[in-house]
Amino acid sequence: MIILKLKNIDEIKGKTGDKNLLIVCSLCPYWNFSREEVEELGVKLDSEVVKLPAICNYPEIKVDPEDYDRIYVLACGAGSQVVSEVLDTEIIPVADTTGIGVKIGDKILEYCSACGDCVLEKTAGICPIKRCPKSLLNGPCGGVRDGKCEVDDIDCAWILIDKRMKKFGKWDELIGTRIPRLK
Repeated sequence: MIILKLKNIDEIKGKTGDKNLLIVCSLCPYWNFSREEVEELGVKLDSEVVKLPAICNYPEIKVDPEDYDRIYVLACGAGSQVVSEVLDTEIIPVADTTGIGVKIGDKILEYCSACGDCVLEKTAGICPIKRCPKSLLNGPCGGVRDGKCEVDDIDCAWILIDKRMKKFGKWDELIGTRIPRLK
């Protein structure tokens, strides 16, 4: 699912008008935030809240932008663009899209950056671009301690890749030479 991070609400509040609307997508925001947090955001922005199903699927939006001074959108970047396009008006996104992730318990972990150059078949199904804080493509850095990353208190992606490649009987493929990615 898409991972969202709220923008600085105090900065956004400085842009409020007399009559505000917060359009909320029914998908990504509720995966990232509780219903209470979404409702609280509407209160903080002094906004009427309208929830729409899957904004990225171009739903019919029965809102007259002329009725509002400001229209805020809580959705991924694609959904925010759809609202602006469908309503043909300026919008203010209240969240940033940071990646694609999974939810494990209460934690949301980023697993994919949607880079367009997937290497999962070469790395035992683990994305080193997103799961390694340094996005290293040729093995672990020198800062790994007891299988943990020096940047964050997470398992080193390359140690996980190494273990899985051994498990799948493909470790020889892992230690081969790789041509660097050029963009």
